[in-house]
Amino acid sequence: MRKPKNKLFRIDKRALLIGITALLLIIVASYFKFFNKKVSEEIKIEIIDVSSLKLSILNGCGIKGAAGEAKDNILNKNYENIDVISWKNVKSNKFIYGKTIIVVKRNDENKLKYLMEITGISRRIYAFNENTIEDFQIILGRDYRTFFR
Repeated sequence: MRKPKNKLFRIDKRALLIGITALLLIIVASYFKFFNKKVSEEIKIEIIDVSSLKLSILNGCGIKGAAGEAKDNILNKNYENIDVISWKNVKSNKFIYGKTIIVVKRNDENKLKYLMEITGISRRIYAFNENTIEDFQIILGRDYRTFFR
C-alpha cells in the first residue's frame, strides 16, 4: 500500500484510537459506578439492626413435612435473632397456596425487610394483630423450595 503524501491519514488514525480509548474508559467507569452503588445498597440491607424476630411457619401447600423442612433450613443458617415458634399445617387443612407468602402480624418495617432479604420472599399481606406472639407467619405454597433449600 502506498503512503499518503500528507499526514492527515496518520492524524485521523490517532484521533480514532484516542476516541475509542476514551469511550471504553467511560463505559468501564460507568459500569464500576453502577456496580459499587448496587453493592452499597446490599450492605445497607444487611446492616439492619433487628432484635429477636418471632416467626411461625404454616404448611399451606399440603406437601408432607414442608413446614419442618423450612424451619430446619432457617435454623441451619444460624440466624441468632430468629425464633421459629411454631410450624404446622394451616387450619382446616386447606392446602390452597400456590405461592409462598409472608403474613405481617406486627408493624415493624425493619424486621419485614430483614425477613424478606434472608428468605427471598417478596409477597406479603398485612394482618396486624398486637395480641399475637409471632411477628410474622410464613405460609408455604407449592413454590416453597425456591426459598428454602
